Amino acid sequence: MSDLKRVFLEKNTLIHFNPFSQNRVYGFMSQNFENDNLISTVHYKVDIVCIQSYDNNFTFEINRKQVYIDNMAPDLKIEQIADISSQAIFPIRIKVSEEGSIIEITNHKDIIERWFPIKKRLSKYYCGNIVPEILHKIETTLNNKSLLEESICKTWFFHLYFKPLYTNYDQDEPHNYIWESPVFGNQIISYDIHQTIEEYYSATDKIFINVKGKSIDKRSINEVLNGCSYPKSEMTGIKIQPLESEMEVQYKLYGEDRSIFSIIGTYKTKITEKKHKTTQIEIYHLPENSSYRPQSKPKQKNIAFWIEEDEPVKAKAGFWSKLF
Repeated sequence: MSDLKRVFLEKNTLIHFNPFSQNRVYGFMSQNFENDNLISTVHYKVDIVCIQSYDNNFTFEINRKQVYIDNMAPDLKIEQIADISSQAIFPIRIKVSEEGSIIEITNHKDIIERWFPIKKRLSKYYCGNIVPEILHKIETTLNNKSLLEESICKTWFFHLYFKPLYTNYDQDEPHNYIWESPVFGNQIISYDIHQTIEEYYSATDKIFINVKGKSIDKRSINEVLNGCSYPKSEMTGIKIQPLESEMEVQYKLYGEDRSIFSIIGTYKTKITEKKHKTTQIEIYHLPENSSYRPQSKPKQKNIAFWIEEDEPVKAKAGFWSKLF
């Protein structure tokens, strides 16, 4: 018989989240593999804190630090422009539901105001016929709140960190959702996922939530790689093999306040019979010391590590994926 403590001791099977007021630093890393060969790595740190709590919603402030691509600051012109432009976005404030999903950006006006001096500086420093076009596409995204929210939600950190984790769980019945994950940047893949919670706390007092899914996308892999957003062949009566992709994500939550300690996700997609793409994402809380535990207490009755895509630009939703 296990000596570990059960997550749910009574009939109340709802996981609550208590907002943390202390600033949290997370390390983010995304790696892309072709078969077993590492192709690219992106890493950075993120500061995050809950600055307000009201009406069962929370407002988080997120500030992303320097981005490193293959352990170096952005080198290509397009990467540099994207990196500097993204400084207008941070710090970003977002309203989050009590389940953990993003509702809206709350400081959109601040983002617009920060953009104009950045645009002026970029226009003076970078030359070339393509630069005005790039800046115009960035400005179009930043000025449109809905488009910016869509773009943010299709970046790995925001896509994985803000998910409906805080809900009722049944050990016998998983939660079923549709996830649209940015496996190919602006070309997302839809997955039918099953979300479950492990029965016991871990030995280090963590709660494990597991998410597994398979693609339900009707497009072929070639249609995805060619930027087609719908199953064109199927709609014209041509029989095709839908793309094959599967994913797994594990969340580890602190037992004290149910906030996120770590997220580890793996997405595997078949490109050809002999080639497949794997994307590995890791997000870890980086506490100041190894004995750190959250100060918050749970609402329920039952009670140092961190590790880090090129031209032409596809602005709008996929543009920011180069830096997240």
